[in-house]
Amino acid sequence: VSRKWQSSTFVQDIVLYAGSDQVEVVNNIDWHETHALLKAAFPLAASGNSATYEIPFGTIDRPTTRNNSWEQARFEVPALRWADLGNGIHGLSLLNNSKYGYDCKDNVLRLTLLRSPVSPDPNADRGHHTFSYALYPHAGDWKSAFTIRHGYEFNSTLTAMQVQPHAGALPPVHSFVVLNGEDVVLTAVKKAEDANGLILRFYEWAGKDGVAQIHVPAGAASATLTNLMEAAEGAPLQFTGSDEITVPVHPYSIMSVRVDYPRNEK
Repeated sequence: VSRKWQSSTFVQDIVLYAGSDQVEVVNNIDWHETHALLKAAFPLAASGNSATYEIPFGTIDRPTTRNNSWEQARFEVPALRWADLGNGIHGLSLLNNSKYGYDCKDNVLRLTLLRSPVSPDPNADRGHHTFSYALYPHAGDWKSAFTIRHGYEFNSTLTAMQVQPHAGALPPVHSFVVLNGEDVVLTAVKKAEDANGLILRFYEWAGKDGVAQIHVPAGAASATLTNLMEAAEGAPLQFTGSDEITVPVHPYSIMSVRVDYPRNEK
């Protein structure tokens, strides 16, 4: 879809891959406006009294009404990878990978794409832009539709690489770390600051108690829950199988596990 408006040009590729449950919109925009704000707006069949927005390590519900000055001031709110509007029976998640301003009034969910202020930067956003957002319609609410996973997948797409055929030492299916649990997301894997080990950080997003099973790289000597400063908290975790740890999780909790490995003295 190609169009022009005033001094700007817009080209959108609307992409639906075979077997996909979401529509991707790839935008190529040459933006040359002043004192204009560009939004993508979606009037939806499903609406509710509040919309849900992703925030760091969680979500927040904000009203879709404008009944008082507090609600009227929410003409633009921040979100990370997605916002969702629905009625519990069905809804739509609007995913993004580089645009973080949303608003929702009644049944219209909008995403801010470009601005053109003159202060403090008189050339802000002017020029050529390429970015994408995606529409993910779903049954049920955003939790049962696993919108949280769609947001991460849209922002961290897999990269396929073709190599020459070879036997290789790894099995046909292999992962460095596996986190099993529908309501937990692994957000970081890093070297421990003050130990010879790995820090695995994840969080619970659905508001439920449960357990997470983590399969870690082979050869671990021990595993311990830590705080965000990587200081150990509580007794060492027990391995329930070969290189597998079971960790209790609580609603909306941020968890860190330190997995220690023997030092290589060579």
